[in-house]
Amino acid sequence: MQSLFRVVLGADFDRLAPALKLHYDVAPGETVLVQGEMDCWNRFEWARPLIPFSPKNGKAVPVMVRNRTILPKIGNLRVDVPCFEWHREFRYASGTQLSYTLTHADPRNSPGCVLDMFNQPPNIGVTLHVEVSADGRTLTQTAQGAQYAVFGSRRVALPGLFNIHTVAIERAVDETRVQTEVVISHPLFGRLFGYSGTLAVKRV
Repeated sequence: MQSLFRVVLGADFDRLAPALKLHYDVAPGETVLVQGEMDCWNRFEWARPLIPFSPKNGKAVPVMVRNRTILPKIGNLRVDVPCFEWHREFRYASGTQLSYTLTHADPRNSPGCVLDMFNQPPNIGVTLHVEVSADGRTLTQTAQGAQYAVFGSRRVALPGLFNIHTVAIERAVDETRVQTEVVISHPLFGRLFGYSGTLAVKRV
């Protein structure tokens, strides 16, 4: 079975640089570790209880991300649609901050889009458009389309005022390292939080 990002990007996936293929061409049951240091910022750190996946402020924070491709279940039925799972650990001196996202294709989205479902159990869904640069060295994911409040198997579309703008850019540095930058903003409050750094990608 093809990985999620091969399915979503189609022929564009083959243009990706080796480090990006290493990160995203993950077959069911395989695991990739992405590790390094991130500079994290959060303009509204006091609001973290409302957005638990937002980072705390910190420089050179050790980060480990475990990615897997899985076939989720709905009830007792296995669904033959690959999903890309993210377990993130931001290891601050004060303790480790965990976050979880499950990325999957959604037939309600336009081609080239995925749906990020945040937290366990998921309570927020954000549609992202995925694009490969002409030289294949950059993968960009940008919020585009519906965003949801998630209640079990139900999704309720959020009005525009509650939508966030996400830009996640991942650039190949060499064959096994990527430079990542994520910025989350809001149309009313501006830039909310983000992080950036260079990470090593390793297939486990």
